[in-house]
Amino acid sequence: MTAPKIQPDLPNEKLSTQTKLAYAIGGLGGAIGPGTIIPFWYTIFLTDIAQLDLRLVSIFWVIVTIWDAISNPLAGYLSDRTRTRWGRRRPYLLFGAIPVGALFILLWWLPPVQRQTLRFAYYLVAYLLFGTTFTAVNCPYQALTPELSRDHDERTSLVMYQMAVTVAVGVLAPVFLGLVIFPMFPARDPGAYQTLGLICGLGFIPAYLTTFFGTRERVELQQKDAPPLRETVQFVLRNKPFRYILSIYVLGWMPVTIAQALFAYYFIYWIGMSENEVSLMQGVIMAMTWLMLPVVLRLARRLEKKSVYIFAVGSWATVMLATLLIPAGIRWPAYILCALSGFGIAAIHLLPAAMLPDVLEVDELASGQRQEGVYTGVTVFVGKLGQMVALALLPMVLRWSGYVQPGPQNLNPVQPDSALFVLRLLIAVGPALLLGASMVVARFYPLTRKRHAEIRRELAIRRER
Repeated sequence: MTAPKIQPDLPNEKLSTQTKLAYAIGGLGGAIGPGTIIPFWYTIFLTDIAQLDLRLVSIFWVIVTIWDAISNPLAGYLSDRTRTRWGRRRPYLLFGAIPVGALFILLWWLPPVQRQTLRFAYYLVAYLLFGTTFTAVNCPYQALTPELSRDHDERTSLVMYQMAVTVAVGVLAPVFLGLVIFPMFPARDPGAYQTLGLICGLGFIPAYLTTFFGTRERVELQQKDAPPLRETVQFVLRNKPFRYILSIYVLGWMPVTIAQALFAYYFIYWIGMSENEVSLMQGVIMAMTWLMLPVVLRLARRLEKKSVYIFAVGSWATVMLATLLIPAGIRWPAYILCALSGFGIAAIHLLPAAMLPDVLEVDELASGQRQEGVYTGVTVFVGKLGQMVALALLPMVLRWSGYVQPGPQNLNPVQPDSALFVLRLLIAVGPALLLGASMVVARFYPLTRKRHAEIRRELAIRRER
């Protein structure tokens, strides 16, 4: 007679609220800096405050995003192979916290030079240094997610805590900028941006240290030797669910990048808002995103994650197309559409990040290894390439459309109709098309909740043997 196949119970890997909060707080640096302030304000800071030529701004984004794309897989590869008494990931948070904060402050300084090439060189070097140190901290931080728990729904809860904390601060940052910092200075004053950089840079340091002291890594994961680089790349490329997640991630976040980069331009030149009003509008979006995170989480626990993603992202694509109907200088429709976008943006923040750790068990089943750092690095690498395309093309398209840059004698130029038309087209149609493509890919994503549970049981049997 054949013995019945044993189906072991999956271990209880619930995390305490304290651990979830400690992990979530570490995401503040990424959420406020590269996640909120830089995407919304750094391009317009370079063009309208630092007054760099639009062509140089395009070259700037090409160089820094290519370097970011290269450095992320490298950081993930190194963190997978790090062995210390603190773990594989957490030492990077400890030793990188102060450099990240200090270099963020330097991004907003105006060097006392007038030549375009020298000013361009300063911002390029400053951002490359900041991007490198941030990657060295953020990639290991993101790789902590699958290591803290292997439970399918608990990972979603952990990511929800992270997003709830970071989006809440993402609400407070633009509101603080709009109600406190910008009113302290004249319009288009560099001092407002320098003050913002100083406050945020100093705030990054305790955030990363909180995660370092408040979390613990799994000892058994550090005891395994990581596979050679060639084998690592082969397993990553053969992971079919990961290829789907990668496509969903890139196609979902490129619209976010486009909307963020054009946000200030659109509301200043088409709607007619001041800088502090634009910050408050940004706060409306982040507030609605924060309120929608529990809704997305609850739906994701009842339904398949990909189904929730398709529905939520479809709603945001509709909202982006509706911006074409807003007349020039009319504020109230803009507030309504920004509020309605919160549901879709919450899904883009939460669901791809919660789905990514699940594909690691597929890799472990094939390779017998845990390679969280490499997967995180590859995901960011491809995402950065998509971001580079968007950020590099946008200044060039604006220049082609006839966009007028502010100068010493004209801080608030009137934009021609051609520039305004292209601006509205870019912020509405481009994101909607990309979101539609991400919905199609999500429709065919193969890793369901049931299949993931089967993979975990198979891995549990292996560990028992």
